[in-house]
Amino acid sequence: MSERRDELGKIVYEATPKQAEFHAASEMYKLFGGAMGGGKTAALCAEGLALSIDYPGNRGYICRHEFASFKKTTGIALDEMLSDSGLVVGHHQTDHVYTLWNGSTIMYGGLGDDRKAIDKLKSMEIGWFAIDEASETTKNYFLMLGSRMRHKLPGIKYFGLLATNPDPGWIKSWFVDQKRPDSIFIPALPGDNRHLPADYVRRLEELFPPEWQARFLKGDWSAFEGVNNVFPYQDIQAAIDRDLPRGIPVELGVDVARYGDDSSVIAEHAGPKVEICDEINRSDLMVVTGRIAIQINERKPSDTKIDADGLGSGVVDRTRELGHKVSEIHGGAEPRNKQKFKNKKAEIYWAFRDRLISGDVDLPDNLELKAQLTSITYEVLSSGQLQITPKEKMKSAGLKSPDLAEAVIYSFTPGAPTPKMWRVA
Repeated sequence: MSERRDELGKIVYEATPKQAEFHAASEMYKLFGGAMGGGKTAALCAEGLALSIDYPGNRGYICRHEFASFKKTTGIALDEMLSDSGLVVGHHQTDHVYTLWNGSTIMYGGLGDDRKAIDKLKSMEIGWFAIDEASETTKNYFLMLGSRMRHKLPGIKYFGLLATNPDPGWIKSWFVDQKRPDSIFIPALPGDNRHLPADYVRRLEELFPPEWQARFLKGDWSAFEGVNNVFPYQDIQAAIDRDLPRGIPVELGVDVARYGDDSSVIAEHAGPKVEICDEINRSDLMVVTGRIAIQINERKPSDTKIDADGLGSGVVDRTRELGHKVSEIHGGAEPRNKQKFKNKKAEIYWAFRDRLISGDVDLPDNLELKAQLTSITYEVLSSGQLQITPKEKMKSAGLKSPDLAEAVIYSFTPGAPTPKMWRVA
């Protein structure tokens, strides 16, 4: 489907040359994308709709790994394409299925968290499937969906459609590294999408760390290979896609900066739920202290953890003078596990990594926070200890100080006093 108009004749989908190439490809398994802004989701929805129109009575399934993510992204795009189109005669929201005027049905859902949909698919025959952000899911789900493509219709052609950003996993092996006769990869970069704002790429170049630019703007499938990321990208994205309730304890974390390009940031976690409370740019430390006091008075945290190295020590002292409980964080202090970690900073970062991977963190959908968490790397010293890459090295590589990320990490750091690590009021 290279074009679709609404009932008033307005174009709601007009394929770019790369999207048109994807639609025209005859291979059974088609992967589209490889960078942000290439029009992946729109192409996926349009191709699935075209297959439903071309083969009356067809059955298709469009999904992401997590249904919660689908509802926020792909589901919105699909609904916009179908709404007021005159093609839909029924939408059963409980069963997650659209019925078209020609008898075709488009089912939607998740793979990893939608057991009802998966159980239904295991006993169903389909003509096509589409997985958005396919790198989030596993090869087994892909193969399972492929095994269900046996819906019998006159002259039907079966298609498995995928879209994703570059990822050094099974998709790269299947579609990029191998030359399979039944599969094709159609790459698309932001420059291939004429519908994007003129300054889209420039804005992301200013925001993204180098490996993100390579992966999401240039479509480099090997961008993250060999990079010692402290926080795995997949787990960061999963934490953003979660919607967990607020809980206890409620604690604040503060990363202190003064003037320059860095910002002082206040973050809160209420159980697993994270919120960026305040970001203070180029302000006097007394202003920062006042803003911290405002957040403490409003949010009533059980503890406030402040980076007390360097300029942060003055903020700690003044916040205590105002009568607030404060825990000091000293990144250079001695860790509990001296064999594994170079210093306390590495230990508290690794503790947050473990919690993130366990699924007990709900991050806000903040692109800069996401980029900062991804940019944090570690080094293995000759002693075998882990060390977080120093900020000086990050800045020399053109990376910004991860102020948002550190405030979030500090909020989760235990504030109980232990020798040589914490001094708590």
